[in-house]
Amino acid sequence: MRILQNIGLVLLLLLTGWGCRKDVDTFRPYSISVADITLALQQVPEPQSTSLLMLQNRQGDTVFTTPGGVRIFLSDLDHLFVNASGAVVPCSTCSDFRLEVVEVKTKGDLIARNTGTVTPGNQVLESGRVLHLKATCGGEELALAQDKLLKIQIPAEQPLIANQVFSNLAGTTNDNFTGWSGTSEPVVNAEWSISNGSAFQLGYQLFSAELQWICAGRLLEEANSSFCLELPLGFTNKNTKTFMVFKNISTVLPLTYDAADFRFCASIVPQGFPVQLLTISKLGNQYWMGYKDVETGASNSATIEPQKVTEQQVIDFVKNL
Repeated sequence: MRILQNIGLVLLLLLTGWGCRKDVDTFRPYSISVADITLALQQVPEPQSTSLLMLQNRQGDTVFTTPGGVRIFLSDLDHLFVNASGAVVPCSTCSDFRLEVVEVKTKGDLIARNTGTVTPGNQVLESGRVLHLKATCGGEELALAQDKLLKIQIPAEQPLIANQVFSNLAGTTNDNFTGWSGTSEPVVNAEWSISNGSAFQLGYQLFSAELQWICAGRLLEEANSSFCLELPLGFTNKNTKTFMVFKNISTVLPLTYDAADFRFCASIVPQGFPVQLLTISKLGNQYWMGYKDVETGASNSATIEPQKVTEQQVIDFVKNL
């Protein structure tokens, strides 16, 4: 019945050219603008979240420490990397080796980089930290050799939650990010010396068989239920991004548009968590944003009336998540 009512309303508006919403005077099919939102959100991550290691004909092992304290152990460099055809690329003969490391530290960064903490099967996970690694030689992208693992240490104030390595082979622009796939590699709590041995850092230690996106995390295995968010007519996946941002933990669940029901939904939502629902839209040249605090499991639906905002207000809000 609800679907028939919505279809009837759309047809009526198309025929008359007028809507009944107070904040939109004329109904019209808005152009696809979700790419504009993605582009605007690229202003959220701080520039120092990306760091670069450059080596020239390196033979010995090395440890790359990023400004964020992540340590990446590069050993057996002449057999560590292969090119797209599977041929080994020795670092000792590479005059322009580069390792780019992107650190995703905040929930705003997860939104901006389109790396929501969900698996291809829609299971939700909590992130301890997310990294993106890209290795190149002379501009040619490399991968880890089949029998090699990359040792990584990631600082964390309370390294208690992550127990598994998750990966995704997408690039840093993730319009088609398909979710995090679990691997067989574990994550363990670790402690290592810093400041020339005068202090110690707590964190995670892991071994990864892949470059690209790496997440130290754990699946949220609480009881779950479905959830849907309803927005006013005209807000669709063509011009809107919607998220469920979990409070107190590093978890961001993107909601998927259900074209048959005109709502944004998630099929698996762990219950009992305080979250903030967030919508970011661009209709024509105008940005809209809405948010609402709810508790998962208390209800299986909610509604939001987005408000007009500037692009800068969207960026500032996401940065502070």
